[in-house]
Amino acid sequence: MEGKSNSVRRSQARGAGARGTSGINSNGSDAHKQARKSTKGHYRVEFVKTFEDMTEKDIELRVKYGKDLVASNLGVPVDMVTFRAKRKEGIQTLTSLDEVFYVKVGQDTAGKLSIRTQRLWKSNLLLFIFQVKKMAYKPPQKAFSRNKGFKKRTASQKAEANRKSYRTRRGGKN
Repeated sequence: MEGKSNSVRRSQARGAGARGTSGINSNGSDAHKQARKSTKGHYRVEFVKTFEDMTEKDIELRVKYGKDLVASNLGVPVDMVTFRAKRKEGIQTLTSLDEVFYVKVGQDTAGKLSIRTQRLWKSNLLLFIFQVKKMAYKPPQKAFSRNKGFKKRTASQKAEANRKSYRTRRGGKN
């Protein structure tokens, strides 16, 4: 390097990325990882499956059936899918039991599974509703356009308009 040293030559001598890139952190990726693990977010219905005429043994195995259904829908092995109950106990009504589980694949939250066990007069019914975690809906964006507003009136233009309106009210000429 010949000639006078200046800031560009000094930064070149220090190597690539020497000017101002050393302070960049990975906050964005940390937030993304945290958001994937979190149960908060927007969920959309992926599938609804109803099974009728279920036996008591089927009702006992409802969580296992749900895990099989979710794993086949997500395309992952069954042993990778885990459930975490949203509440300690399901909501019990006179004829039904509603349970909600957060579905985790590894550490990531994949969605929610609701299982309704309904005991009717002559048969038992199992209803599986799987909601997958998705990005929030966003309204469609308009094409780019710049709002070109009118130029604001100057003080003299405002004064002139005031004088004109005063004269017309008085019955004078413009």
